[in-house]
Amino acid sequence: MKLKINKLFKQIHNVPQVPEVVRTLITQLNDPNANFSDIAKNIEKEQIISLKVLRLVNSAHFGLPKKIGSIGNAVAMLGMSKLKTLVIASGIVNAVPNIPNFDIKSFWADSFSTATYAKWLAEEAGLENSDMVFTAGLINGLGTILLYLGDPKAANEIQQHVKAGENRYQYEQKRLGFSSLDVCVELCRRWHFSDELIETINQSARPLDTEETSLPACIVYIARYISESTSPEITEEDRLANFPVKEWQKIGFNVDEIEKKLSEIIALESGLEGLTS
Repeated sequence: MKLKINKLFKQIHNVPQVPEVVRTLITQLNDPNANFSDIAKNIEKEQIISLKVLRLVNSAHFGLPKKIGSIGNAVAMLGMSKLKTLVIASGIVNAVPNIPNFDIKSFWADSFSTATYAKWLAEEAGLENSDMVFTAGLINGLGTILLYLGDPKAANEIQQHVKAGENRYQYEQKRLGFSSLDVCVELCRRWHFSDELIETINQSARPLDTEETSLPACIVYIARYISESTSPEITEEDRLANFPVKEWQKIGFNVDEIEKKLSEIIALESGLEGLTS
């Protein structure tokens, strides 16, 4: 499998790269001693990211009482946790190119929803690393992008089978010998992301199949399911019938809470859509 994935990467002319400040933020997601004053200064050096983040911060979604003109002010108004998620999302989106015949806006809308749902679930479940879970939710689909960059014919074929109702990861394994999630994991290794983030993404395809179940992986799995199930073609009845109940219980929620929490989750707005315009 590793050889096949390496071959795919060799077929990609320009493998996406993330700015150093984004890499730094991701490696320091759970570091309470990180110097956020220095990080804020570094964010301001990345003009494209800084401008996009400030545009988001000043959007109606955040409803701030006055216009924010600097990253430092944004930290003061929103807090570092929120700013981190905005910067990471902006940096990741900016690193990924547009792809011919691929709906990149829909891809990011789904990724933003998955990340937002994952962060909410992590906080509700009492996990301390909700920012890491947000990031895992945001980037776990990047393997699909790399498939389109390296083997568009296979990627299009896979997408047609997924639309017809086949499980993406199972069909990818059958067609390619690896999955897009495996490709994402390899990309994260090449980006030198933390072992915790990489393992969360790696286990999120089948989180209950591992010897020691990862709660963050369960959360990303649930968040991805909810995001994908909000498609107009899927009824509420079908959404509930196929809901990942075991993973839900594993993170400490009761079955009788599903409908209530599900309505709360689906009502969440990421506020990140402006990053793709």
